[in-house]
Amino acid sequence: MTKKDFSAALNAGVKRDQTMREASAPSRFDRVDEALSGRSSLLAPAKETVVSPTPSDAEAYLANLEQSGKVRSRYITMPISHIDDNPLNSRTIYKEELIAARAASMARDGQLVPVLAGRHPDFADRAILIDGQFRKLGALRNRAETLDVKLLEGLDPIDFYRLARAANNEREQETVLDVALGYKKLLDQGHAKSNDELAVLVEEGKSKVSKILSLLELPQSVLDVIAAQPKQFGLSTSYELTLYLKATDDKRTLAFAERIRDEELPFQKVKAIRESLENGRAPRKSLSRQYKVSTDDGAEIGAIKEWGDGKVRVDLVLGSAEKAEAYVVAFKKLLADDGHQLK
Repeated sequence: MTKKDFSAALNAGVKRDQTMREASAPSRFDRVDEALSGRSSLLAPAKETVVSPTPSDAEAYLANLEQSGKVRSRYITMPISHIDDNPLNSRTIYKEELIAARAASMARDGQLVPVLAGRHPDFADRAILIDGQFRKLGALRNRAETLDVKLLEGLDPIDFYRLARAANNEREQETVLDVALGYKKLLDQGHAKSNDELAVLVEEGKSKVSKILSLLELPQSVLDVIAAQPKQFGLSTSYELTLYLKATDDKRTLAFAERIRDEELPFQKVKAIRESLENGRAPRKSLSRQYKVSTDDGAEIGAIKEWGDGKVRVDLVLGSAEKAEAYVVAFKKLLADDGHQLK
């Protein structure tokens, strides 16, 4: 069978995806029509509606593909030996203890959810796994021979990458190293010939793509620390390690990564230490200020403490659950307005 030009198909998939997204995005006039539906004016009370669950990014992306008529799906049972790993999967790191846990649950309860896979473009009797790597690894550990599969027909190469990444993001399974290794796969396999092309392909800024790829220049010992504690090492903190390495050597960079892990250093502290190293001086101790909070009659109810490195701690006893909830709502709004996410 003639091998397809995946790079050309990938670029075509990007253009198709942009067209689909533009076509599905409602205009401001559509939103006004929706708001006025069943009402004489915006001042009139709106009719009660049943709110449907918001589809996940992966579900929405797949729904668009199916609604376009280009992709079809069906449920089948396939031999595991015919289900290949996704070469464009954005996730690379799978912890052994999680594989063991999934194997145990599948041995007890069976496979509750089909894996998601796409028909192999070159071999009609094979499929490429998109979502369900833990289920596949768990089944192999249990010496199972088949998997239940939701099989997609008609996918472009870009769809294998985006569906896998969307599914990983929904479960917060993708680490910054997974993203970096996924980007490297796209470059190594020729789907993008430069960082600029890669940025267009993955729909990220050029600077961010360069920062993510630079993480792979860290020593393997440092990458192992990041992989073992991914929640402590976001992109900003991990990128600081690449700058730290440029100012010193592998051994000191590993020691610094271990300190970040052990002391759970915040990003601002990590940045201050790195800048101090570059400037050839010891980091200054961060000064703190405390503000005591009292009621109108002078009774103390707690304190707010801030440090020079940007850290803030709030410790208040507000006297009732209702007051506490009101303050939490206010804090959440401040954080959201500042671009932060709460989970």
